[in-house]
Amino acid sequence: MAHIPQVLPNSIPIPSFIVDSFSYVWYYLYASLLKVPGGRYIISYVKKSHQDDPYRTAVEVVLILYGIVYYLSKPQQKKGLQGSKPNLTAQEVEALIEEWQPEPIVDESVMEAQRWRLEKIPVIEVLKKGDRVRVKRNDGRECFDNVLNLASNNFLQLASRPDVVEVAKKTIKNYGVGACGPAGFYGNQDVHYILEYALANFFGTEDAVLYGQDFCVAPSVLPAFTKRGDLIVADNQVSLSLQNALQLSRSTVYYFEHNNMESLESLLKELTEAEKKERLPAISRKFIVTEGLFHNSGDIAPLPVLLSLKNKYKFRLFIDETFSLGVLGRTGRGLAEHFNMERASSIDVTIGSMATAFGSSGAFVLGDRVMSHHQHIGSNAYCFSASLPAYTTATVTKVLQIMEKDNSAVTALQRLSKLLHGFFTNDAALKRWVLVTSHQMSPVLHLQLTPEARFQRFNYTGEQLFETITRLQKRCATTKFVEEYEQEEKFLQAIADQLLSQHGILITRNTIVLRQETLPVVPSLKICVNAHISDQDLLAACAAIKAVIIGSCSNNCSD
Repeated sequence: MAHIPQVLPNSIPIPSFIVDSFSYVWYYLYASLLKVPGGRYIISYVKKSHQDDPYRTAVEVVLILYGIVYYLSKPQQKKGLQGSKPNLTAQEVEALIEEWQPEPIVDESVMEAQRWRLEKIPVIEVLKKGDRVRVKRNDGRECFDNVLNLASNNFLQLASRPDVVEVAKKTIKNYGVGACGPAGFYGNQDVHYILEYALANFFGTEDAVLYGQDFCVAPSVLPAFTKRGDLIVADNQVSLSLQNALQLSRSTVYYFEHNNMESLESLLKELTEAEKKERLPAISRKFIVTEGLFHNSGDIAPLPVLLSLKNKYKFRLFIDETFSLGVLGRTGRGLAEHFNMERASSIDVTIGSMATAFGSSGAFVLGDRVMSHHQHIGSNAYCFSASLPAYTTATVTKVLQIMEKDNSAVTALQRLSKLLHGFFTNDAALKRWVLVTSHQMSPVLHLQLTPEARFQRFNYTGEQLFETITRLQKRCATTKFVEEYEQEEKFLQAIADQLLSQHGILITRNTIVLRQETLPVVPSLKICVNAHISDQDLLAACAAIKAVIIGSCSNNCSD
């Protein structure tokens, strides 16, 4: 043990060849650095950082040398690349530009196949009698006079009253025709705040927030209250606007079967149990998202059951009432009044449109003051979109005043809706071909081909259409063209064309943007009633629609 030193060395022994090599490198580097301005400071840094550990110094020197070599090599690479480029004359460059043909952004063959949709879009001119219009299509090549309008979402027709029109004229004279700015800057005027107060007062909520466009409200409001990790449970037949909102919410989205409360409760129970097991570090926000009166089917959400489930499982309720406000309830106050419930205590967030029953434009959101205040700073459509023109808000305020005093328009609309619904649901001959999906209180009647008639005529089902759309989405296809779906759309359009040309009745197909849809949907015809239509005109129109549908379906099947 005598050969073992009493004191262990303070550092690891270094091989002599490393020491010699490093000494030569250091000597020449030291001499070079002394000649460089600021070199003494670099030498001082190296001495201080050395600290009896030459490996660290060696690594730093290697990195410095690598950086110098990399920096010096970049100009040579650029020069080499530039040298490899062909030297073209100006004439040759121009010739190449002339020969270049860019790839089309949209498949021209698909555009040509769908051009008929553009040609069938009606341009409407309202005549003196509110339910009669002049219709032009295909850039004016087709013109039809004295047409019964069963395609308008202006259900109450209150905006065409002389006193409401006079309010619009006076407002334009005083305020002009545009707000020219976002609400939070200088877009909102006194008439905007007056309408927000009137909406909150009429529908029984603490506050209301105005928006410039109804379609963009849901995609702006829902993401303002959600984040990654939040839970959303949505009906699997919500409108395209709500589908966009769900995509932008960044939340985890689950779907329950359309208006199936057993499916909803089963899903809520499963999610609640899973949340308890996971023991997440943060409490997530949880929403149930649905519609009051469904855009694509016309049926009504069962609010009492929804309220019971949201309270039981501690979810918030988010309802799009674009088509139910002004329509449902004794005085047109929507889904809550339809079920004799208070809106403030049953629905957390309500979306409404002023472009349907109120006959104006824009939209609004109803809720408590905290929720409304958050939208002023967190909702993109409120912060960055222009406010509504003043005259559109003033007319809605006047319409609300009329509805507060007189509910005759709402009563007439509901009576005509029941009359329309009863005609088509009680007809045995029609049941063979078409299916009525709408509620009897809905002013929009949706007529879909029965699954048997669809398969017999077009050889596909709604489930197969959804599977095809899903496959195209997974492939990130920019265009979604499904031949069977197109044929059914053309068939329904032919029915609408025949009614327009032979009977002077305007109905429409339910507009579906297949490329954007992410949920199951099938084509349908829409028949819209309004409070000004007489019973005789409506029944005569229903008889004509029935005859054309049965004739078209029978002829096509016999072929």
